[in-house]
Amino acid sequence: MASVPPAPRSRFRLSWLLAHELAVGPAPAAERHLDRLQQEGVAAVLSLCSEEEAPPPPGLQQRFACGRLVLPDHRTARAMELAELEQALAVLAELRERGPVFMHCVAAMERSPLVCMAWLVTRHRLSPQRALDYLMQTHPGTNPLPQQLALLRQLAG
Repeated sequence: MASVPPAPRSRFRLSWLLAHELAVGPAPAAERHLDRLQQEGVAAVLSLCSEEEAPPPPGLQQRFACGRLVLPDHRTARAMELAELEQALAVLAELRERGPVFMHCVAAMERSPLVCMAWLVTRHRLSPQRALDYLMQTHPGTNPLPQQLALLRQLAG
C-alpha cells in the first residue's frame, strides 16, 4: 500500500515593511510561527483582532512583549474611528520601544496593513497614497476598505 504524503503546511507569511522596525502578517497560530518570529528578530507582537477570531498559540506572551487592540473590520457592523487608529499607533509606539514589532489581524488584509500605513504616514512622512502603494508592493494581499483609507487621509491631515 502506498503511503500518503503529509498535507502541505500553510506557509506563515511575514512581510518586513521596515527592517528591524515593523513586520506584518496573519495571526500566528502555531509554535512554529512563534519560532519564525523569533528567528526574524521580532521582540513584540501587536494583535488587532480578538482572541476569538484568532486564538494565540501557547507561549506567545512568554516569548514576546504583547499588545492587543481589537479593531473593527468588514465583518463588524461599525466602521473604525480615527481615535481607534490613533490608539493603535500609540500601542505600536509603546511596543516599538521593546524592539522590532510584528503586527497582525486575522489575515493581514485590512486592519494590520491600515495601521502599518498609518505608521508610515505619521512616523515616516509618506503620503497616504504612497503608503498604500508601498504596502501593496511589500505585502501582497493588502486590501483596506474605502472607509479605512478615508481615515488614513484624515490622519494625514
